[in-house]
Amino acid sequence: MNQKEELLKITTYEEFDRRREEFRGLKMDEDVKDHLSKIFPKCYGGKEELYKTRPQPGKKKIIGR
Repeated sequence: MNQKEELLKITTYEEFDRRREEFRGLKMDEDVKDHLSKIFPKCYGGKEELYKTRPQPGKKKIIGR
C-alpha cells in the first residue's frame, strides 16, 4: 500500500501522532486534507484579549494585527 492509503486508514489522532514521521513527505491533496481535518482535535480559539498593550510613544499603530 502507498502512504496515502495508509493515512486514510488511520482513525484516531493518537495513531497518527505515533506514525507522523511515516507521512512526512506525503502530498497534501483534498482527500488527505479532509481526512486529517476529521481526526485532528478541534482547538479552542479564544476571541478575547488577555491583556491590553498601551500604545508606545513614537510607534506606528498597526491595525488588524
